[in-house]
Amino acid sequence: GTPESPGLTPRAIKEMFSLMNERTQCTFNISTYFVEIYNDNLVDLFWSIDNKNTGVVRNVDGSLIEPPKLDIKMDNRKMVTITNVVVKQANTYDDLMYLFELGNSERHVGATKMNQTSSRSHAIFSIMVEIFDKTTKRNTYGKLSLVDLAGSERQDKTGATGNTLKEAQSIN
Repeated sequence: GTPESPGLTPRAIKEMFSLMNERTQCTFNISTYFVEIYNDNLVDLFWSIDNKNTGVVRNVDGSLIEPPKLDIKMDNRKMVTITNVVVKQANTYDDLMYLFELGNSERHVGATKMNQTSSRSHAIFSIMVEIFDKTTKRNTYGKLSLVDLAGSERQDKTGATGNTLKEAQSIN
């Protein structure tokens, strides 16, 4: 989206914080992770950022540092979770939007004849909310997963070849 016409994710985040502000008897703990499915692999977008920013991409022996293997599981609260994924905390709307934009900047994109910045992956931005109600002394947990599916464009219209063609085939 644009500032004048924000997309679904910014509007959902804004509404979530608006609803949280109305519940003054509650405290909230917000955390998030951001992954993409690229060429049939699950990729942690925050891991990429953390390791790029620290400059840590090679071991002492010069070998590449591989990201940890991500695995989709169900936790003890019956919530779908991803093991080994980097989880970030967010206290405000601005914090969460910053993390969304940061992760989005790491997504795989490529130019086609139809779109200069065509996303080449499916992305999942998950927001976990832990609510403590000070009146009832109870914890409640919730999760909102916002999914952006990569566009599926016909090969003959995009002119896709090589890696771009491979990406297009794995999108579906």
